[in-house]
Amino acid sequence: MQRTEEVSNCPECGHQIRVDRRYVTWCDRCDWNVDPTSEEDYTPAWRLRLEHRLAESLYRELETGSIHRPGWDAARISAHVLSAVILLLPLIALLAGIALLVFYRPLWLSGMLALVAFAAAFLFRPRAGRLPEDVQLVPRDQAPTLYAVLDELADAIGTRRVATVVVSTQANVWYQQIGWRFRPVVGIGLPLWADLRPQERIAVLAHELGHGGHGDGRSSWLVNAAWSVLQELEATFSEHHGDWVRRELGYDDPTGATFFTRMVNATLGPLVRGVAWLLERLALRSGQRAEYLADRKSGEIAGSEAAAHALERLLLADVSYRAMERALRFPAGIDPLEAVRREVTETPAREIQRHLRISRLREVRTDATHPPTYLRTKLIRTRPATTARVVLGIDRSRAIDHELQPAATKALADLRASL
Repeated sequence: MQRTEEVSNCPECGHQIRVDRRYVTWCDRCDWNVDPTSEEDYTPAWRLRLEHRLAESLYRELETGSIHRPGWDAARISAHVLSAVILLLPLIALLAGIALLVFYRPLWLSGMLALVAFAAAFLFRPRAGRLPEDVQLVPRDQAPTLYAVLDELADAIGTRRVATVVVSTQANVWYQQIGWRFRPVVGIGLPLWADLRPQERIAVLAHELGHGGHGDGRSSWLVNAAWSVLQELEATFSEHHGDWVRRELGYDDPTGATFFTRMVNATLGPLVRGVAWLLERLALRSGQRAEYLADRKSGEIAGSEAAAHALERLLLADVSYRAMERALRFPAGIDPLEAVRREVTETPAREIQRHLRISRLREVRTDATHPPTYLRTKLIRTRPATTARVVLGIDRSRAIDHELQPAATKALADLRASL
């Protein structure tokens, strides 16, 4: 039998390294080849140094433990002010259209101007949060164990209980508030969920529910409503969106429509994308701080080590998804989720350490939506260890998997049909 692990020397520093032919060969002393797929970064050195200092300062701010909520700093206040301005635009446009029809003459001219105002009010109207189309609902009466665990977590965190759980084939677990009643929804991505141990599942769920518990940007209806407007406008003014509309309408010669779409995208598109970029940057810092706070809450609820291990498992999300996709694309008599479990179980600790090193190299950027994973795990482990307040036993974990099975089967079947 051919050995998969050997010993070699690093070509950069000469340090002795272990070589596993199944994984990337790298040096844990000088980080040689730790990220062989990385693209060349043309960011100026001064900006990289600044971003490193900002990430470290945010880490030190949370390390003291004196901050328990995201806080109202200048950036977060500006984000809410900008969101309020965006949401006032449809009301202003609507009132302007009515005023034109009532007070301006001749009527044919005021009618055309009012039509433009009403169109602007329609485009800028806020949208309620909606569930993605590629998810499967898990009703409460079909998953009593899962909802009981979520209710216990919500009560321990001090947030609203989850209204709905959905299942998808994404390698992610997420929290969202949907509809005008802002009902809390938890999305469970099968590839990630399958490779988590029971207590790590508690840690991930506690992290997501923590976003609704400490009032960060994810639970701000004002910012979310403004985002819905900007996202819809970006899609409306996108050339690809116009092409799709023309195909649906069956136009054979779209030359004139293509020119019009390009003109709109060139004039209004940059303005919308610029405002969206500004809102994203304003909400970014408080969003990263909220991630740290959610990690802290996760450690308090699930235990420090479970929370740290769960974050390390998140680094293998792409590995989990590829294993599930291979099992669907090339059936070999094994359940796709079991293939995920085997793939992650066989991943050595050294490969996980490599992903943590990549996190340090790639993710220390102020434009990342999440803080660097290595800093998140460090923050959890440097604080006093905590024991779990909510424990998920093996039996209840298996019961949850059984309750998710019908929705998981449908989600996997949809993904298999699309491959």
